[in-house]
Amino acid sequence: MMDRLDRYVARVFFSSWVLSVVFFTGLYGVYDVFAHFDDLIEDFGGSDSGFGAAVRYYLYQAPGMVLKVAPFIMVMSALVAVMRLKRHNELLAMVLVGRPARRVLRPIFMLTGVFVLVLLFLQEVVTPAVALERDKLYNSLIENREEWVIENVKLRDHEGRLFIAHDYDVNAQRIARLTISFEDRDGRRVSIQGTDAVPDVEGGGWRLLGGGLQTVSGNPRFAPAEDEIDFVPTDIRHEDMMSSLAEPHDLAFAELRDLARRYPNARKYKLFLHYHITHPLSVLLLVLLAVPWMLDWMPGRNLRGLAAAIGICLGFMLLDALVLDRGKRGFLQPVLAAWLPVIVAGSLAIVLFDSKER
Repeated sequence: MMDRLDRYVARVFFSSWVLSVVFFTGLYGVYDVFAHFDDLIEDFGGSDSGFGAAVRYYLYQAPGMVLKVAPFIMVMSALVAVMRLKRHNELLAMVLVGRPARRVLRPIFMLTGVFVLVLLFLQEVVTPAVALERDKLYNSLIENREEWVIENVKLRDHEGRLFIAHDYDVNAQRIARLTISFEDRDGRRVSIQGTDAVPDVEGGGWRLLGGGLQTVSGNPRFAPAEDEIDFVPTDIRHEDMMSSLAEPHDLAFAELRDLARRYPNARKYKLFLHYHITHPLSVLLLVLLAVPWMLDWMPGRNLRGLAAAIGICLGFMLLDALVLDRGKRGFLQPVLAAWLPVIVAGSLAIVLFDSKER
């Protein structure tokens, strides 16, 4: 049960949280608008663009914005709330009457947990549902393209074959030029190339026009062999083509788990799968990491503590972005890349809570 002091601390934190949400999300949105201002107003009178399309684009982008700036929102909400409690010595008064600082700040940690649940809802339900429409509007509004064509999509199917789609028309689901490379059971290099490839759902593959299969033996005594081919059996579908381009929060946990199972050699899906767990958890850990720096009772230490807390949080986010990029590129194991920042932040949070004054 929350008593009167808990409700007061909760109100202070909630008002700081609302302010942080408006500030950081608005700042991100304003920056994005000015970055693409010329593109947004270029075809303002068109049927597929205009003011209404721009509004829809930013509505679809809003959940992703909140997920990206969530660490800033929660850390600054907690720091501002603690500063407001210390400004009139309210936090000190609560401590002097026998309530430990951890107990005073418990509503902040509880509401942070509630916000983490909101993040999970945005991450698993809202963002994946609007990602496709957001990308469509980005293609028409920002890229100013009538057709949605992706230049190169590289995937490996369940047999380990490299599947390269050159100029993939998303709306028509047609590949202008398809290349598939692999080695057969005899160790020979095989290349399949064709044009105007379209998916054949019932057949379980892609139909080709002007397709050809070339087998190049590793043995110099055998000459290369070529055959005509008009169908390529593979488990790669249109949905997999789109998933390969997705950002971490564009796919739900269940989708990532299925993709990681189907494509065990694809590091990206395993990395994103674990990142779906570590990203919300990192928001909570950052609050635990930042708040102890504000529990110094010496005069004039507020700004120093605030600077230290923000510096540590920025360092965490830099580490998180660095290891995520290294994980995507294959320099780090996906599980390590996803969990390393959380392990570091959690360890520091435990040490700080034990070392700072209560």
